[in-house]
Amino acid sequence: MSESAPSSAMERCHAVILAGGSGTRLWPLSRALFPKQLLALNGELTLLQQTVKRALDIFPPQRIHIVTNEEHVFEVRAQAKALDAALEDNVLAEPMIRNTLPALMLGLNAAMKQDAAPLLAVFPSDHMIHNAASWQRAVQAGAELAAQNHFVTFGIPPAHPETGYGYIHRGARIADGCYAVEGFVEKPPREKAEEFLRGGMHFWNSGMFVFNGEDLIAALETYQPALAAWWNTRTATSLRQGYSAIPSLSIDYGIMEHVSRIAVVEADFGWDDLGSWEAIFRLGEKDEQGCVVQGDAMAIDCENSLLLSRGGKLAAIGLKDVIAVQTRDATLLCAKDQVQRVREVVSRLKAEGSPLTEVHLTVHRPWGSYTVLEENAGYKIKRIAVHPGARLSLQRHYHRSEHWVVIQGTALVQVGDKEMLLSQNQWAEIPETAVHRLTNPGRIPLEIIEIQTGPYLEEDDIERFEDVYGRPKGGKNKSN
Repeated sequence: MSESAPSSAMERCHAVILAGGSGTRLWPLSRALFPKQLLALNGELTLLQQTVKRALDIFPPQRIHIVTNEEHVFEVRAQAKALDAALEDNVLAEPMIRNTLPALMLGLNAAMKQDAAPLLAVFPSDHMIHNAASWQRAVQAGAELAAQNHFVTFGIPPAHPETGYGYIHRGARIADGCYAVEGFVEKPPREKAEEFLRGGMHFWNSGMFVFNGEDLIAALETYQPALAAWWNTRTATSLRQGYSAIPSLSIDYGIMEHVSRIAVVEADFGWDDLGSWEAIFRLGEKDEQGCVVQGDAMAIDCENSLLLSRGGKLAAIGLKDVIAVQTRDATLLCAKDQVQRVREVVSRLKAEGSPLTEVHLTVHRPWGSYTVLEENAGYKIKRIAVHPGARLSLQRHYHRSEHWVVIQGTALVQVGDKEMLLSQNQWAEIPETAVHRLTNPGRIPLEIIEIQTGPYLEEDDIERFEDVYGRPKGGKNKSN
């Protein structure tokens, strides 16, 4: 934490970091199972880690709660633990995605185990802040307003007529840099955004908030009775059972558009939501021709373009005002002024049933990762990496057999009731329906090549019997 003395409001304020989004506008790099907040897009730290690190400057780790979902929880825990080991136990997993308001209530539930009447500062996990000191002052001002029963949001002074953000209409002054809110405006057309910029009475909506926990619960009772009913009976049922019955609601639609006493803090701290490839281009380091070139990319006579490759050589000649992003299994090409339409690509791919919106060729698991090297009808080849001391679940498959070859480290392989230790170049056969498990008993990473054969090779062909990471047992689980 910083050395400045906290206000009385900050002493009971908790940070709730929302880390469950999918980041579809940054496809193909951001995908459902490894979205943008888990990626390092502007430095060595991921966007999530940058957010957590910023929060640690003004909140003790025990008052930082990170809410994600079951698919991301192990990676989120690992990234949080890398910053502060105390954060590992403060990562909360939604059993199913229900938007930001139910996620916030999970954070409130955790905060109330420490403070009977907490304040909650709510931060998305994928924003970029350039001026940390100004951000801290804004959060402290927001906490003071929330302690006075205001519902607080943060408004960014607009730098240009942006049509991809919502806007906040500011009203009368409450305190220095703090105003009442007259209303909210959804993403406006260009003409209206230009009018807002000229008028000087509108902010960009940052999606950050500070709430008084008691006021939040009262607002649920009045405006969202179904969610309030779950909250009031949340200890009587399992989280999964209770969550399955609640509506999907954002904080904006569920709370902010209904309540009074809304305040906005003018937040001139150098903010960007990194929500599009245009933002990555705008904030990136440019060459003499105004191009941002990252990864294994080459630009010849290109101007004002983003060229990014995370898989294979990307060579571009004579491009101007173009976004080109390449991964091992997908490439995006679009005009720079059309980046908001990347969501259309994602929607069409989903409609086609394509896995390209869900997973990368490398998929991260709590025990390590696997990379699909090649696949075709009847076979799939993977490289599997297992952390030292880690193990996969005890499992079986009904529609495939597997052939494992160790290429690095030592493998402890269980097939049925037999165990064997394998070293480099040794192999094991896993027959169809055989109960099996892979463990790395060594001190260096274990890597194997897995060759799958069979009529059905999807990840949901798995029945799990035992898992050290607490994942659900039974069939239809999507990870090893």
